[in-house]
Amino acid sequence: MVIDKKNIITVPVYNSYTGEEIGTVPQSTEQDVMNALDLAKKGEAIGKKMAASERISILKKAVTIMEREFDALSNLIATEGIKTIIQARKEVTRAVNTMQLSAEEAGRIIGATIPFNAVPGSEDRVGYANKVPIGIVVAITPFNDPLNLVCHKLGPAIAAGNPVILKPSDYTPLVAIKFGEILFESGLPKEMLSIITGAPEYFGDGLISDDRIRLISFTGGVEAAKIIQKKAGLKKIVMELGSNAPVIVLSDADVEDAVKSCVSGAFFASGQNCVGVKRIFVEETIYDSFLTDFSQLTSTLKIGSPLSEDIDIGPIISKESMNQIDLFVAESTAHGAKIIRGGKTIGNCYVPTILEADCKNDIANCKEVFGPVVTISKVKNLDQAIVCCNKSPFGLHTAIFTNDINNAHKAINELDCAGIMINDSTDYRIDAMPFGGVKSSGIGREGVKYAIEAMSETKIACFKLKR
Repeated sequence: MVIDKKNIITVPVYNSYTGEEIGTVPQSTEQDVMNALDLAKKGEAIGKKMAASERISILKKAVTIMEREFDALSNLIATEGIKTIIQARKEVTRAVNTMQLSAEEAGRIIGATIPFNAVPGSEDRVGYANKVPIGIVVAITPFNDPLNLVCHKLGPAIAAGNPVILKPSDYTPLVAIKFGEILFESGLPKEMLSIITGAPEYFGDGLISDDRIRLISFTGGVEAAKIIQKKAGLKKIVMELGSNAPVIVLSDADVEDAVKSCVSGAFFASGQNCVGVKRIFVEETIYDSFLTDFSQLTSTLKIGSPLSEDIDIGPIISKESMNQIDLFVAESTAHGAKIIRGGKTIGNCYVPTILEADCKNDIANCKEVFGPVVTISKVKNLDQAIVCCNKSPFGLHTAIFTNDINNAHKAINELDCAGIMINDSTDYRIDAMPFGGVKSSGIGREGVKYAIEAMSETKIACFKLKR
């Protein structure tokens, strides 16, 4: 940290590949949080009075400006984050879609009539239930999707008429600030958005514990989620947390397609993806050929600067994260796993790593690793694969490759997870779908329509008529 000329403490932001400083952001204080809450309280009154047409207009203008700033947003993601430039462009495209969906859903927030007169004694009453803004929303976002996950929280919040206080990741605040500028240029009142940056220990618990906050939307790790839930008090919480997404590959599957999908799903964004493929359970009759083909395709992935057009694998977000990946690999091998490929670093990148492990290896098959590491295990049949998948404390996405409709439905019915992809990677997602997890993978659902529902309250109106 340094002190700038205005005596504001700032924190540096680094290029995650080269390690060089690329900018600074303010280190927020307790007073900054209180100021943001005071401003958001004013924004609450503004949001309640803002017509749907105004919200739609702001969100549509944001889409137009994002398209204009497409390259700038992509380069920021690829510079301060962990995605290659090609992956960053995909994220910006998705973020534009998320904001477009938010604009569309802002015009589809509807209530319902209530048949009060269905109850004896209420024959002279009519009424309806309406949706109104919930109030101040706190959005806490991670580094791995630094723009689209911000859009997934801010887009629905604005669509529903709520003010937001955004706390982006310390690793990737620049693209979040850029997006905030886009929203203000789009006409969003300044009272409707504040961005808090820097380490939380400098601004205390007010950002999650203050009673003026009505909803916290958090995407991040399980341990941080437990702290937030303990300190939040009486307010709504939506959380998208960890995972170690499993894939089942049966002998009746298109193995070539399964290999391609699993390699892509395992190593996109250098494996720093909550729904990325982490565990693959392969039926024993095709196990050897699958492992050989998977290893061969993995060996073709190129590692290097994320700004290069032909690179597949970019950096790990931090040295701490790199150490955690190393520890996972070491613990897995200590419990019997075998390194088939990788298991080492190149600069700030981690080489795509394949572990072969028995299903009983609970380190390799149950713990979460946030990096380009995938465990492959042999199973006798679908029943054993389902048992192995369900051992994990997580339950976000699962996938199964099979050409038997009965196997697909058996997996759908028996797997403990929130989403099942059939003949596709676990990381398949569109921004309109309900997204979230069960068990330790989260609480509630994101996806624009579903986030708007969470960020709204139901208000009843009942008229007593004169006869």
